[in-house]
Amino acid sequence: MDINRRKTGLGRLIEIAGIKRWLLIGAMSLAVITAIVQFVPIIAVYNILIELAKHALDPSLIDKAYIWQWGYIALGAFFAFGVLTFVSLMLSHIAAFNILYEIRMQLAQKMVHLPLGFFNRRASGELKKIMSDDVERIELFIAHHIPDIVTAILFPLILVGYMFTVDWRLALVVLAIFAMAFLVMGRMYVGKTIREVSERYVEKMGRMNAGIVEYIRGIQIVKTFTESTDAYRKLNEDIKEYRKFACEVNVRYRPTYMGFLTILSSALLFIIPVAVWLLEKSDSYAAFIPVVLMFLLFGTAIFFPVLKLLWIGSFLNQNNMGIQKIDDILYMDEIDEPALSRYPEDAHVEFRNVSFAYNTTTILKEVSFTANPGTITALVGPSGAGKSTIAMLAARFWDIQDGEILIGNVPIKEIPTSVLMDNIALVFQDNMLFFDTIEENIRMGNKTATFEDVKRAACAAQCHEFIEALPDGYQTLVGEGGTYLSGGEMQRLALARAILKDAPVILLDEATAFADPENEGKILEAFSHLIKGKTVLVIAHRLGTITNADHILYLDKGMITEKGTHEELLALHGAYAHMWKTYNRAKEWIIDR
Repeated sequence: MDINRRKTGLGRLIEIAGIKRWLLIGAMSLAVITAIVQFVPIIAVYNILIELAKHALDPSLIDKAYIWQWGYIALGAFFAFGVLTFVSLMLSHIAAFNILYEIRMQLAQKMVHLPLGFFNRRASGELKKIMSDDVERIELFIAHHIPDIVTAILFPLILVGYMFTVDWRLALVVLAIFAMAFLVMGRMYVGKTIREVSERYVEKMGRMNAGIVEYIRGIQIVKTFTESTDAYRKLNEDIKEYRKFACEVNVRYRPTYMGFLTILSSALLFIIPVAVWLLEKSDSYAAFIPVVLMFLLFGTAIFFPVLKLLWIGSFLNQNNMGIQKIDDILYMDEIDEPALSRYPEDAHVEFRNVSFAYNTTTILKEVSFTANPGTITALVGPSGAGKSTIAMLAARFWDIQDGEILIGNVPIKEIPTSVLMDNIALVFQDNMLFFDTIEENIRMGNKTATFEDVKRAACAAQCHEFIEALPDGYQTLVGEGGTYLSGGEMQRLALARAILKDAPVILLDEATAFADPENEGKILEAFSHLIKGKTVLVIAHRLGTITNADHILYLDKGMITEKGTHEELLALHGAYAHMWKTYNRAKEWIIDR
């Protein structure tokens, strides 16, 4: 879809609603009828006033049946107004919840197909704001404000039109008040538009929200170092910047807005003098007094929907920006799927002169290596050398700029994403457990696995014992809001998930990083029996765990500077040998008094 021609605002919401759009259209249609019905009591009051004024000198001549008739009509209109409003809001709420569901599902499905770089460029707080706050704001707008907008626009138009049929001169006064008020309000749109200011406002609020999320996630560090942490300083600066900008906006637009409100709220000061002047020139006081009373009663009431519309307008602007942010994600380019799908012949992994840059920073330079089935290839080197990037590129979390990556002699760009993911199992240090049972968290590796399969994978990953010790065993809830697990326990559950998947290519970021000494050997032993016939790429931080690797690649500044077995690299007396000596010295370090 052409991003420049995509729908925005209400049209986009109706498009998202899909087959449920009739609910939204129905709610708006009922709001139109509601605005008309809302006007009926005004006609009733005006006709009653005419009847009372006509016989003011002799009340016995008042047609009571006529008054009761209009009274019943007004009462019926009030009842109909309540019913129509209820049904309209019910439809708008149902439409809102359906649209929220569609938006959240589309965002969730879209994010699965976006390159990992998308998430690295955005703070988790920003994405949380889009998926939660911006979507909830859309719900509020659809459920409540759309019916209000319809009535707030139609009711004044109908009332002004009726006023012209009653007395065009006083109706012109009402229109003049409108014109003056909106002329003053128009000053807000000179120079920097409201939209630009609102965008900056939302941007600063989003930055502050992201800072709050980061601050809460790192609260243990913050509590340790109090106000000296970067997280605290950054959050403090974001809050101050947001407050400063909000105050500047308030100071800039407050005089204009107050002038607008003053003119509207002072409508009687304009209506009364003209009404008195017209009354003096009227041929019949009795005939004109109901006209004056109607304008005094409803000439000011007409401005309340206008104020409401203005208030809703600020939400509309923010709502449109929220829709734009959501669409920026939904219309973002995904990782290209191959036009002609090919499938890997085996688990052979090959990097051919691969170069990769993130933004303007070069991460990998002409990296080439081959990892064969049944072998372990270890990636070592200093932090930032590109080890994790190689693993992520093998899973096609990003697309490379130069070179080629092949699995089973097929370029990964020609392998469908679903097939590629079926062939790869990943275990990283930062492992995610979803709010579900331990059994279901492990079964994510293979949805068709039986409970016995899950148990076997857990046993192989050395986590069956601690799972059985939990109150509900494999049915124990973990993740956000569930039972707390240590880093080592989470790592082993992630390893069990990968074992259950039984993929031919395994990518590991230090499988034993959080294991205690007793379990470290067991995990490595179990793992050695499970990798037969598989291609394993392991990012090693504890060099002692990869001494038996078939190939060790030493990376520095995005390039492979040394490669070979453990013994071959030690014989070179190069960077790997130096790292090995440093590693052994670190193991011998003890706390000395």
